[in-house]
Amino acid sequence: MATNVHATAQTQMLLEVKHLNVDYLAADGTVHAVTDVNFTLRRGEILGLAGESGSGKSTLAYAITRLLNPPALITGGEILYYPGPPQEESEASSSTWTHLPKHGERVRATNGQPRSGDGVQPAEAIDLLRLSQGQLMRIRWNDLAIVFQSAMNALNPVMTIGTQIMDVLHRHRPHMKPAACKQRAIELLNLVGIASDRLRSYPHELSGGMRQRAIIAIALALSPEILIMDEPTTALDVVVQREILTQIKRLQKRLG
Repeated sequence: MATNVHATAQTQMLLEVKHLNVDYLAADGTVHAVTDVNFTLRRGEILGLAGESGSGKSTLAYAITRLLNPPALITGGEILYYPGPPQEESEASSSTWTHLPKHGERVRATNGQPRSGDGVQPAEAIDLLRLSQGQLMRIRWNDLAIVFQSAMNALNPVMTIGTQIMDVLHRHRPHMKPAACKQRAIELLNLVGIASDRLRSYPHELSGGMRQRAIIAIALALSPEILIMDEPTTALDVVVQREILTQIKRLQKRLG
């Protein structure tokens, strides 16, 4: 009985951070921004991280997504991602897997089915810290996406919201037809509570809350398993903050 419970728990595991350390190397010394952080995230869960300004929340988010730049340096630990079962390929589905190191490999044949004989279980983990940049590109946005802090700065001011959503699709789904990209963009806007006629709007034409929802729509474009949000309600008034948090809970219930 205990074995079955353990197996079930393992299949529900999505992300596991073990003993993660991040330092900032400065001329006058080293700043230990993240020290021995451990946590787990299971499928269907929302995990919130609270802390005062400068406590390392954003650093942790960028470390998980491997977006830290010098002088930041990950000095130790593991970030284990447990991919879900393979899904059939579609124009907006997750990308093909190939030879991702650590804790097993996950490979998909061209017909969208797992190759036989690999002996790989979906619960086997991939250490994100051991991936090359090319391998990371297969993970980011497809399986792991981030909503950046401050929507006005994260959005391109000279591109419409629709163009920015479709740009993600064009980049990661080059064979996706323009009509399908546009339809997907409309679906994403509707998903986060934005009318489809806003597809042609520029960021400055949207309210703060709508810009934040647009950023969430972009992050959801490729249906990632993990969505990291770096202070998604920053600089919003309390009413809009509540709307955004309510929208996040709705998305969690709908998408899992």
